[in-house]
Amino acid sequence: MKREQILKAGLKLFVTQGLHAVTIAQIAAEANVGIGTVYRNFNSKEEIVQQIWIRQKSRESAYVFKNYKKQGSLHDQFNFLWERVIRYFLEHPLEFQFSYQFAASPILTKEIHEIAMTDFLKFDELYALGLDQNLFKPLTARRLRLFTFSTINGWLLWAIDEKMDIDDATIALFLQMCWDSIRA
Repeated sequence: MKREQILKAGLKLFVTQGLHAVTIAQIAAEANVGIGTVYRNFNSKEEIVQQIWIRQKSRESAYVFKNYKKQGSLHDQFNFLWERVIRYFLEHPLEFQFSYQFAASPILTKEIHEIAMTDFLKFDELYALGLDQNLFKPLTARRLRLFTFSTINGWLLWAIDEKMDIDDATIALFLQMCWDSIRA
């Protein structure tokens, strides 16, 4: 329970103030726990960031892959999965901002990414199948996933900043644009 409070507090503070501006004392105050409690659960701010990443990606994965079945066309599967990513980020704006800010951070080591991103390799399987069928531009499956993810992140940031109405039709249009951008 206290560990969860600390992670929630860290998420909020890191997103709103940035890693370097936040102190362990601020995290403890926001979590309504003592500084000693923070240090009993985590060795450093960096470890808190790493654990937030693992926790967030686990929750995101559960949301994205709920009811996912490898059936229908690759285009249908692509749309299902990426729409779920978009909807997760729209429903969880702090997690979206955290993901955007920290995805490429050196704090998130290769080992942390391997733990956090394991479920998301299903995207690579989808892209690999599309590559085998000559559906996509000649990049690796991983690079196709990263391109699509980066495109979605950028679009969501822009849409949120512009206070754009993000309805079902807008999401469908954007997904079609993403698909078209990687098609061979």
